[in-house]
Amino acid sequence: MAIKARWLYPIQGITYFLSTPSLWPRVIIPFIILLAITIVLLILAFTYLMPWQTDYLLRHSWPAWIAYIAAVFFSLLEAALGSLVSYLALMPLWEDALFDAVLRTKKLGYILDAAHGDYRTCLNGVFAGIYLVLFQSVVLLAFQVVSLVVLLPLHAIPIVGTAVYCYLNGWVMTFAKRIHYDLELCKMSVNQSRRYAWKHRPEYCEFGAVAVFLEMTPLLNLLFFWTNIVGIALWVADEIEDARRRDRIADRTANGQDDSGSHYVTFHPYDSSVPGLPTEPLLGGYAYDGYSGQPQGQAQQQQQQAAPSRR
Repeated sequence: MAIKARWLYPIQGITYFLSTPSLWPRVIIPFIILLAITIVLLILAFTYLMPWQTDYLLRHSWPAWIAYIAAVFFSLLEAALGSLVSYLALMPLWEDALFDAVLRTKKLGYILDAAHGDYRTCLNGVFAGIYLVLFQSVVLLAFQVVSLVVLLPLHAIPIVGTAVYCYLNGWVMTFAKRIHYDLELCKMSVNQSRRYAWKHRPEYCEFGAVAVFLEMTPLLNLLFFWTNIVGIALWVADEIEDARRRDRIADRTANGQDDSGSHYVTFHPYDSSVPGLPTEPLLGGYAYDGYSGQPQGQAQQQQQQAAPSRR
């Protein structure tokens, strides 16, 4: 399958999400959980923290009405901070779950299954979550604020300022949304992922410019936040399918065979132009269709023993 223009994937993500009901719970459930967490935090704040804060302010000679208003404000602020921490801690997990669900709908679940059980996947997932929280809460926010201030004069020109802002922030957003694929499925480090993203910054900016623009849309940005993840997963799925097709053609050409069976994509170094996949390190060099779950040495012995009997 040919890879589309990158700016089309955020739009395709919207149509694909709306036409695939199996993906909807991946968005609805996180919203319900965050809403429940917020309600619980508000109840706890006004039940336990507000009386203590009101009493503390009164004992320090604050007027009663000011102490009450301040205590309400502090309670709301504390509940909001708790919700923000919950959001930053849980959202990367939900984003990854939606990304994986899209790959499964594209018949690429075997890549996820091959990655399961590998300790590197767990460690990379932990590091990716920590990095992503820090990246989104510090670097991404700081870059958006600085670029908004620097480009403020351009916003006087209709469309131009917004377009430049979206393009500059597009690379950052795309990098943040692809890092799950890079670290947990390709088994790469954060620095390798960042270098690859910088090397392919035109494609990243092309996708990210449209994605940022969609997330700037009032109200609908609550939906577009999720559909952008669907779009990035569709982009990755097309890359994988394209790599599989080219691998299959190269394999047939090299062996002079006309094997119509599907082959698992071979592992590519991340500094190449082809995205790496967790295949060879996990499956011991076997094509997925022929993988029996046995160590490579045992399988080779069985093949050697079976050869004389066929003769």
